[in-house]
Amino acid sequence: MLSGCASGNSTATDALVKSTTYGLVRGYAHDSVAVFKGIPYAKAKRFGKPVSPSKWDTIMDCTRYGDIAPQTGSPSPTAYNPVDTARTMSDNCLNLNIWTSMRDDSSDRPVMVWLHGGAFEYGSSHQYTVLDGTRLADVENVVVVTLNHRLGALGFLDLSAYGDEYDSSGNHGMLDIMTALWWIRDNIKAFGGDPTNITVFGEGAGGVKVLTLLAMPAAKGLFHKAIVQSGVLEGMCQEQELSRKIGVYTVEEAGVLTPDQLAEMPYEKIAAAAERAVERVNREYPRDRDNRVRLAPVYGTKVLPYPIYSDSAINAVADIPIIIGSNLTDLIYCDESIDCSIQCAEAVHNLTPTEFAARMKEKFGDRAVDVLDAFSQAYPDRNSSEVLVTDTRVRSLVLKIAHVLAGRSNAPVYVYLFSWTSPLNDGYGMSFRSAEIPFIFNNYEDAPFARAGGNEARRLSRIMSRCWATFARSGNPNNSITPFWRRINLGEGHTMVFDRDIHLETYKDLPLMRILHPDIVEGITLREEYSTLQ
Repeated sequence: MLSGCASGNSTATDALVKSTTYGLVRGYAHDSVAVFKGIPYAKAKRFGKPVSPSKWDTIMDCTRYGDIAPQTGSPSPTAYNPVDTARTMSDNCLNLNIWTSMRDDSSDRPVMVWLHGGAFEYGSSHQYTVLDGTRLADVENVVVVTLNHRLGALGFLDLSAYGDEYDSSGNHGMLDIMTALWWIRDNIKAFGGDPTNITVFGEGAGGVKVLTLLAMPAAKGLFHKAIVQSGVLEGMCQEQELSRKIGVYTVEEAGVLTPDQLAEMPYEKIAAAAERAVERVNREYPRDRDNRVRLAPVYGTKVLPYPIYSDSAINAVADIPIIIGSNLTDLIYCDESIDCSIQCAEAVHNLTPTEFAARMKEKFGDRAVDVLDAFSQAYPDRNSSEVLVTDTRVRSLVLKIAHVLAGRSNAPVYVYLFSWTSPLNDGYGMSFRSAEIPFIFNNYEDAPFARAGGNEARRLSRIMSRCWATFARSGNPNNSITPFWRRINLGEGHTMVFDRDIHLETYKDLPLMRILHPDIVEGITLREEYSTLQ
């Protein structure tokens, strides 16, 4: 029996007991929401493909989170996004959590499946306390699902050089997710969800996982809409030639001869050997920081034929409506390892004019004047010093990928930018990476940085969660409480800006992107009418 699930004695007539293809599960009531945690959707041997879980005869008690994937390091609380430190790790980590309304007996609610971030190496379904699905399920009448899958060396170590039985080992983490989607398709109706209306959404590496699913032929039909939040990170998929080297070097570094022997080692030793192997490959094939070799989904395989940002991959699934976007200061991390108030305050807000000029020259060289002018035109209400920490790399990739996606078919594509700044610590946190998550889950009160925004944050939370849920329901985020959000499919350049003033605007930052990342945004072509909208 999985951690988080224990056998119990109840009756199937209990309103909180649901039937799955593998056995009965019992959850608990939180307000008017039924909650089920730690439900097993698969099982797997180390370096083996996910398979169906064993069936059970008694009612499985699913009232607490299951084990998460083995990973190195442990999160600690932060003043910005509190993390859930009550967790256990084990190989027995293929489990999911469900929140569904108890207000009626409906079985046609849209299903929203969250994929966590963590660079394919860490994270979990409940890493942040704001990932609780209660309010989103209750207020928006959707079914929320979060899940765990294998990470790091157990999820993405390519051992295919050792035989056909390991041919998919470099993508087992993604196959876990796909298996979870199969489970959801076959079982979610019992929890009030519509198996023909499933939306996958995720932030950071979770957004990369969404794009990876879009590029996996076998995942077609398992989901119907997609939301990519800051998920256009570079270097997050790996060509098989190098991934195989990582696998071979990991076995060598571990001092064993075969994957079977490697599988018998404690996870910490496997992870350490894999880390040394990755460093060896990076020394042999040096690249810039963003494109370093790493453990990540492997392309050039049956599971993932093409790089996830290539035209071939993007066009693999042409009929999926998509929301894609990022945060204004997306490369600022306010997580368990960085105090962003110190980082940002000392980096930009407290600079003297002389220091600011020097930093501009250091970062932008001869382009400094043009960059500052373009930044001021794009963000007239922002402090000029914030140009030093405003993200342009992720944003430019968002625009590029969004317009390639919009060219696939008539499936709508919507672009957003999250630029809200919390008053906490004098606003030094800015719009850091993952800052939008509490608002999406309508849990702003559970994150101190968001709660500090008071009524302004309450309104933003209500609107963003409504947009995401409305999109999950219909493929269109427009609703009665949000300004009109225009799709970009007709060669237009529109971004929904989520800030104190929530509004749709043209790509005011595109001139800035053209200065800093001309190679990325050169493919963006807009209608002639766009120029009249400036």
